[in-house]
Parts: sequence; structure tokens; C-alpha cells
Amino acid sequence: MAQKKTRTYNPEQTRAAIIDAGLELFGSGGYHGTSVGDVAAAAGITKGAFYHHFESKEELLLLIHDEYVAHQLAAVEGAFTRNDSPDKQLRALIVCVVEAVEKFRPHVQVFFQERRYLGAENLAKVRKQRDKLEKTVLTVIQRGIESGLFRADLDARVACLGILGMCAWTYQWFSSKGRLSAAQVGEQFATMILDGIRA
Repeated sequence: MAQKKTRTYNPEQTRAAIIDAGLELFGSGGYHGTSVGDVAAAAGITKGAFYHHFESKEELLLLIHDEYVAHQLAAVEGAFTRNDSPDKQLRALIVCVVEAVEKFRPHVQVFFQERRYLGAENLAKVRKQRDKLEKTVLTVIQRGIESGLFRADLDARVACLGILGMCAWTYQWFSSKGRLSAAQVGEQFATMILDGIRA
């Protein structure tokens, strides 16, 4: 008599399945319109298994944001350290931010559409992470102004927020099947921006 195969439990795969299900369901039906049961069913697990990995649906939404931002921060840090002058740093930062938006487009879409459902504590965590990204870009712009590479009349914070907003908004229209790659779009953004802020 053949022995019955036992199903092996893989925590990382289960967690990834929950995140994928959350991305799909939050993206199509919205955070409010999706229950924990819906996510569990789509991931092929029980509600109990969901709560083994996440305390709540809100924690899943927060992690969706954290996955994207963790990748983006690492990419930005790499772009910053690999380049020495503010103009080269800013170009590299813009390109890697656009590439991160493409790679994590479902994450970005879900977060921007559903972030209002995060509680005050989790919103504070999100702001703290986003402040790190903003600080890096702001530092580059300020160094460019101080060195004379960028215009002296430039408001560094306004420029920083404008650049990040421009890059983030690509999630609304960019297609990986389009004429240009994410890197090419980032390069075009960088050229437009640098042409406008150089001294």
C-alpha cells in the first residue's frame, strides 16, 4: 500500500503567497472590500495560517509598503555611494527610483490607493521610512547648490518633493511593454530635471 504523501510547510512560501494574494485583492477590490478570509482563500491557506503570519489585514498592507521601500532605499543608497558628484548622484537616484516603481508597481498602486486605512502608528512608520529617502535626495540637491553645480535660487525641498513625485507617478502610466524601459524613462526625467536646475 502506497504511503500518503505529507505536505511540507514552508513559512517563507506561505508568507509570500499571502502577500501576493493581498496585492491582487487589494488592487482589484480595495482594502476595505477584501476580508482576511478572502486573502487566505486566494493564498490557499486557512484564516488561522494567515494570523500565524500577520496580526491583522493592516499589518499586511504595511508590509506591502515596506517591501517596496526597503528595495528602494537599498537602491538609492547604492546609487548615492557609487557616484561622487551631486549631478551624477541625482541622475542615478532618479533612474533607480523609476526602476523601483516599475519593479514594485502593484505595491505602489495598492499603497497609494489604500494608505488611508493605516492607523496612526503605522502611518508614522511609513513616514519615517519615506523621510530617509527624501533626506538622501535633499542632501544631494543641497550639496549641488552649495558646490555651485545647481542654481542658487533653487528651493531644495520643493525640488526634492517635485522629483520624487514625478518619479512615483509613473506607476499610473508606465508599461514595461512600452517603447522605453524604466531606465530610459528615468534617464529622460534626469536630463529634464538637471537641465532645469543646473547653474
